Amino acid sequence: MGRAGRRPRSGPCRSHAKGDGAARGDGRALRSGSAEADAMSGDGDDFADLFGDKARPLGHGPARVDKRTKPTVRGKRTSEAAGPKFRWPDPEDPGCAAAEGVSDRQLFALRRGDPEPEERIDLHGTRKDAAGPLLAKRIRSAQAQGLRCLIVIHGRGQHSPLGEAVLKDSIPGWLTKGATGHAVLAFAPAPDRMGGNGATLVLLRA
Repeated sequence: MGRAGRRPRSGPCRSHAKGDGAARGDGRALRSGSAEADAMSGDGDDFADLFGDKARPLGHGPARVDKRTKPTVRGKRTSEAAGPKFRWPDPEDPGCAAAEGVSDRQLFALRRGDPEPEERIDLHGTRKDAAGPLLAKRIRSAQAQGLRCLIVIHGRGQHSPLGEAVLKDSIPGWLTKGATGHAVLAFAPAPDRMGGNGATLVLLRA
């Protein structure tokens, strides 16, 4: 191939069209940058002359942060606050649930009233904001006495202003969260002879 047909070589190390002029310009820029760097590394007066009185020299960068995990009890506290895991055999019946390890046979027996409740907790007519703490207190007391089964009277909400079963609907949340959740094994609506849907039987841990 003749010289006319040869293509100019290209590559990362090849100079561009401006050649020496660009190099001289780069040299001036480097010298200017070097002067600025010298000023920055000098005393405070040189720095102020270059960047103004309000500017301050940069420090040596932020201190290193130790990201290693440190022992904490926060996770344990969060777990305790959440309570143990419960399962609901019938998703449409939130008032009947059992903690892990409780068989369906035990839960069905509880729904029939077996074992018989040893103590009665009457929340009927109590305001919601007072009923939750009262229930938790009574359950702690019953467990400390070694009781195994309680009956909680909460009503059906027939006499509430809006006809809503406020206490009844709150029972599952109260029985499965926090310290109360750790004390409860299972709960279910009471049989008709004990109040039906207006009451809940609660099986406690030993």
